[in-house]
This record gives sequence, C-alpha cells and structure tokens, in this order.
Amino acid sequence: MKKILFAMVILQMILASCSKIEGNGVSRIELNRNWEFRESGKEEWLPATVPGCVHTDLMNNEIIDDPFYRLNEKGIQWIGEKDWEYRTTFSLSEKKYNSENLELVFNGLDTYAKVYLNEKLLAETDNMFRKWRVNAKPFAKTGENRIRIVFTSVFTENLPKYKNAPFRLMACDNNDQADVKINMYSRKAGFHFGWDWGPRLVTAGIWQSVILESWNDFRLDNVHVVQDDISKELAKCTAVFEIIANKNQSVELMVKNDEEKLCNIEKKLSKGKNLVQVNFEIENPKLWWTNGLGEQYLYNLTFIVATDKEKEEKTERIGIRKLEVVREKDEFGKSLYIKLNDVPVFMKGANYIPQDNFQSRVTLERYEHIIKSAADANMNMLRVWGGGIYESDTFYDLCDQYGILIWQDMMFACGMYPADDKYLENVTIEIKENVKRLRNHPSIALYCGNNENEIGWYAWGWKEKYDEKTGEIYEKNMNKLFRDVIPKAIKSVDSTTFYLPSSPITGYNGISYDNGDVHYWGVWHGKHPFTDFEKYVGRFLSEWGFQSFPDINTVKKFSCEEDWDLDSKVMLSHQRCMSDARKDKKYGNRLIKQYMKRWYKTPKDFESFLYVSHLLQAKAVKMAISAHRRNMPKCMGSLYWQIDDCWPAASWSSIDYFGHWKAAHYAARDAYKEILINPVIKDGTVQVNLISDKLETQKANLILLLVDFEGKKLMEKSLNIEITANKSMVVYSETVKSLLSGADPVGVVLKLQVATVEKVLSSQLLYFKPEKDLVLQIPELKYSVKEKDTGEFEITLTTDKLAKNVYLTTEEKYLHLNDNYFDLLPGMLKTLTLKCDLTLKELENKLVIKSLIDSY
Repeated sequence: MKKILFAMVILQMILASCSKIEGNGVSRIELNRNWEFRESGKEEWLPATVPGCVHTDLMNNEIIDDPFYRLNEKGIQWIGEKDWEYRTTFSLSEKKYNSENLELVFNGLDTYAKVYLNEKLLAETDNMFRKWRVNAKPFAKTGENRIRIVFTSVFTENLPKYKNAPFRLMACDNNDQADVKINMYSRKAGFHFGWDWGPRLVTAGIWQSVILESWNDFRLDNVHVVQDDISKELAKCTAVFEIIANKNQSVELMVKNDEEKLCNIEKKLSKGKNLVQVNFEIENPKLWWTNGLGEQYLYNLTFIVATDKEKEEKTERIGIRKLEVVREKDEFGKSLYIKLNDVPVFMKGANYIPQDNFQSRVTLERYEHIIKSAADANMNMLRVWGGGIYESDTFYDLCDQYGILIWQDMMFACGMYPADDKYLENVTIEIKENVKRLRNHPSIALYCGNNENEIGWYAWGWKEKYDEKTGEIYEKNMNKLFRDVIPKAIKSVDSTTFYLPSSPITGYNGISYDNGDVHYWGVWHGKHPFTDFEKYVGRFLSEWGFQSFPDINTVKKFSCEEDWDLDSKVMLSHQRCMSDARKDKKYGNRLIKQYMKRWYKTPKDFESFLYVSHLLQAKAVKMAISAHRRNMPKCMGSLYWQIDDCWPAASWSSIDYFGHWKAAHYAARDAYKEILINPVIKDGTVQVNLISDKLETQKANLILLLVDFEGKKLMEKSLNIEITANKSMVVYSETVKSLLSGADPVGVVLKLQVATVEKVLSSQLLYFKPEKDLVLQIPELKYSVKEKDTGEFEITLTTDKLAKNVYLTTEEKYLHLNDNYFDLLPGMLKTLTLKCDLTLKELENKLVIKSLIDSY
C-alpha cells in the first residue's frame, strides 16, 4: 500500500512539474525537444538534450568519454573554456501569436548567455539560479520560430573581473586545478569549479526547462500561504495571491481544501503586479510533524482566480505546523534549536550536496532514494549546502512527504564575494525568486546566508593577507551582502522564516561553541582523537565528519584493476581532500591511515583497506552523534558531513554516488534511533546513558549481559527504569573493574538492552579495548537463504564465535540489506532481508560474507 501511495504522490509531482500553473487563461508549452548544439565557430550541429548541459551532450554524441572514469576529467577541462551554442525551432499558431501576452520562460540557463529569437537578441543572462521570463511578442511570428542561445565561457566573462578587481577575493583551495579563483564572480554553482570531494567540471547549457506561455487578461504567478496562528483547534492562514493583470478588472478568488471551499471573495485588480491577501481557516487541523514524531499530513489546497471568461488555478501541498528557531540566552550560553508545534526537537541529520555534477542525471528515483534513506536512518533534517544549487521542487516535495526539515543555505560558500551594485541587484532577484519557490514547503526550517564565509575571513588567515583599509572595505561589503541585502530580499517575500547570516556563527572572534552552531573539524583536519567529539560539543553541530572510501564494487566502476592501489594516479584523482595550497594529494589518505592505526590492525590488501575505512568512518559517526545526543538540551542538533556524493570517490559521504549505503549510514541509523542506549567508559567507570526523542515517558527494563567471545555468559543484571520523554539521562553506572570481575577485557563484550514486555527498544555492545587489541578468532559463520512470497530474500546467519563487523556482498554488485557491518554473537540468530535482481541460486552461489578478522 505504501508503494502505491508513493507512486501516486510521484505521479502528482510529475504532473505538477510539467504544468505548475494551468487553466484556460494561461497556455504553457514545454520547448524541451529537438534541440541541437555546437561549439561556437564550428559548422556541425549535433543533437542536444534539454534539460542538460554541454558535458552530457558531448557524452551522448560520443565525443568525450565518461568524465568520472579513471583520469578522464583532467583531459576535458577545455570544455569550460569554450563558447557553446544551442538552437531549436517551434511552431506558433495564429491564435497563440495573437494572445495579449507571449512570453518565453527559461527556468535555468548556465550561466552567461545571449538568447536570440529569430536572430533578434531577446535577453542576456548572468545567473544560473534565476528564472528568465522575457517578452517574445516583438520578435515572434506565426509559423516556425527559432531560438538560439549562445553561452559564453565563465572564464571569458570572469577573468577580466578577477584581473581588474581593486583587490583579489580569497576562497578555499578546493581543487588542484583551481589556482585562479574566479567562481565567486559568477552566480554559478561553486562545486562546478571543484571541491575537496568533487571534480572540476565547469558546465554550460540549458539546465532547466524552457516554456512558452501565452495569456490574455491575467496570470496567477504565485501564492504564498502564511500560517498566522496555529493551534490544535484552529489554523488561521492568509493566502497572498500574486497576480499579473493585463488591465484593470474584477476577479473572483477562491481557496479550496480538496472539494471544500474555505473562502470565496471578489477583488479588483490593477494593471500590472497585484498582491491580494485572502484569509481562511482550517478547523482542528492535522499538524505536520518531522520524521519519527508524528504524521507528515499534507493538505492539497487549490487557489483559484476567475472571471466570466478565464480561470487560473494553482495547487499547493501545505503542511500546517508551528516552527520556531529559538535563539535565547540560557545557562549554557545562547541557544540554537528547533521548536516544532511547541516541542523542542533534536535535529538528527546530515549535510546534502548536489547528487551529480550534471544535474539532469538526477532522476526522480535518485531523489527518492536519498530522501527515503535519510528517513530510514531516523533523520529529521538535511542541510542544503551553499556551494551547490537551490534544489528542485521534487527534492522539497519529498522532504515534505518524509518529514525531513531543511536548513537552506543561500548559494555562497567558502569564499569572499563581490558587493558592487550590479552584483547585489542580481543576488537580490535570485534570492527572491528562490525563496518564493520554497517558502510554502513545511520542510523549510531556516535560511542561512552562506557556508563558512565569515569564519574563513576571521579565522582562516584570509584577513591577514590584506592591509587594514582593504580589510575594512571587504568587511563592510561582506556585512552588506549577508546582513543587509540578502535578509532584506528574504523578508520581502517570506517574513516568517528564521534567517542566520552565516554558518557557523561560533569558533571565531571570541564566540565560543556555547553560543550557536558549530563546524567541528578537530577530528579530521585537526587530528583530534575520536574521544574529542565529547569535548567539543556546541549548541548545534551543523557540520562535522570523517572520510572513507567507497565499496570495492563502486571503485570497479571508475577504475580498472591496475589502479587498485591507494597511491595510484586514479585513486589519488578520486581523493580530493588536499588540505590547503600545498596541494598534498596524499593528505586525505594519510589522515585515514593515521586514524586507522589508532583503532585497527593494518589491513592486508587494497580491498580490505576499503572495508576497514568503512568501519572507521562508522565508528566516528556513531561516537560523534552519541556525544551530541547525550548532551541535549545543551546540544540540539547534529548534521554530519555529508549524506551523498556528486561522483564516485573517497569522501565524507555515508551513501556513495551509486546509492550504496556505507557502514556509516547504518551507524547513523542506529545512533539516530528514537530511543538510544549509549554506554561510555569515563575515568574507569561504565556510564549508561539513555536518550529518548519520544514525547511520552515509559517504563522499561535495562538488561546488562557480559559474555566472552565464545558466548559464555559471565554476568547478567536487570533493573527497572523509566525513560523520560525528550531527554538524555544517565540510568546506570558501575566501575569497569567491578563489571569485569577479573575477566580479560580483550576477550569480552558487554551487551546492553532496553526493553519492554513487547519489544526491544534499543541495544548496544560495549567493548573494553580498541578493535586492534581484541583477541578475535576465525568464526564459523553459517547461513541459509530463502525467497519469500513478496519477492524479497531472507538470509539467516549464526556463528560459533564473535563475528565482528559482518559484511555481506557479492563480487559483482553491492547488496542493499536491511542491516550490514553488524556484530554477531554466538547464540544469536540474525535475519536479514534484501531485494536484488539475482535468482535464489545465484545469490546462494555469489554471496560473500566477511568479518573483521578476514581483513588482516
């Protein structure tokens, strides 16, 4: 049933994306077919796909190979330095031509473009994040019309700005090819120029759809639903209709909830832009909750503008909720947390980057996989990072559906930006357009001006590179952009959503972690031990993380066997963490190795190293999340870097480019559970913490069981506890010496469970030594596989000795199981489920099961 419902929702999304606003007043025709492209100056035109980009079009025409394979990326840097042309034709009927208004709408052009209609210059664009609506009437004609778009290289446009600037703008040294930093001068996705997890592929092209619109009396441009006063008994709302009128006229405005009419009034429109407010109420509203706290109920509200001759309507899926970002002084410092429907909610989630360097390849299925994977990992927030894009409507629709709140960065990251009048005007329009598109989504929790721009200036040595006068000029520009222009633009179209000027807001200028959100990179770049996750806990950890390599089956897709060495040119090319201007290509690998030595024995070969890197990343993720959750309510958010990848590579992702869950995603799922039992050893004492996100208090049993690695029971205790709602608490403590009672710590494990009579709520294993010191023996893992009526496979496993970090896969493909990388104790029966395109016989023959002892 859930799949059927999801399919229906997806169908609604597809229909909505094809025609967001429709009626017998406005005619909308997509012009996404029959496009051609060429390099400017060349004779031959080749087939092009719209939406798309020049790189995908060159691949589709077999002119370039896959940029993600081996070292291909390095050989195609010329593409971004060239100018490109696109063209198509469309037919225009006399009726359409005679409409009062005929407009071409370019939803996304990347980036500097001149648009010609019938060889007459129609528009010039300079921002890939904006929608460009232009009057086609002067140059259109009945019959065949030709659109031609000339894209000028960002290097041609931006190098003069770079060379003629009064002072050089700084940015992170994100890529070995980014010696001249020009990306800040254009309103284009920053990650296209390379990052410390992604390639340098400077795109151009028509990356969003092209629409021909014709209309006469009026056009319903947008509706903003303002939730004025929300309670369980009544939702008081205002619908702000934005209507473009061709003349003075009277119209009927209506708001409907499915077929129920909520209001119906008459209003007079003036020629031009009209903002008309209409009040309506919903009694006993069903509130929208985040994942895990309640239902994600969405109302289908229809907004109608009509006259006797014409009718326009727009449908919005609205979640009714009361959301506050609380910033107030308290006993710890100054808070930063989300209060949803009057409940303080710990934010559990990750940072999100674009899923592909070529956006047109991100299908509906890929979006659904990532958002559902976030929800399946018990997340309730994603942070849309500021060096990518304002995501598609589909992304936010899915977040609404799955109960995932969004921390929405504006598209500025890790750099200094211009503040001249033309640039600020461009940014103002960009912000207004995108906020208007996003503001009705219940998933939008807050807007943030930028990622790391302020901390970069004040704490990363940028400021010291300038004289005092220049520094004063730039600080004034920075504050003007992020504390004046952007918040004013947001407020003009969305006055109710919280705005944060920069992330993080702590860690510089003497602002301690106790006063806002934190980007903690002491673990990783600072080489701090994992235990320091406990020491450096702020009010909201909006960014932190640890790297791993992808699975061997992913590595096989971008390399060949001769590349399977950490120091090979291909593997180093797919490891972009190079620290700083030194461009140390082995820096990222060296950090993984250094941390690995602290916890694990040296892996025996390349494939084993990949596997152990997964375990290491998972350990970091679980320790960090647990530390953050233990410290609630002081800490009220943990968003690790990052959930996804834009290409197959070593990175901080918990899900790789092909959608494969790494060990870290399973670890995050466990650490983000609604009820978490979390034992830690402090000063020779085992402290058992219990964290609950549930909104009700409940009684349960705490069970402690000490066993050796052959399953022999050495100690068992049980006690009654109370799990307090929405709180972190210590429920038990005992010295390690007392718990072990003489048992050797290298050969025993403490199993902890919190359970009611009906079910186990949470469980955890506590080891007393790092994995490298544990005395493991080769386990005899037995398994059986059967096919269920549902088409799923069920795998049952048992072991005679502790099997540490059991991983199931095949040599040919990754298997998406409901659990993986788990510990299996003697006497336990582990049942796994999965779906795959193998037959039962193939799965039985190809299944590979390994554990930690097999890695050395």
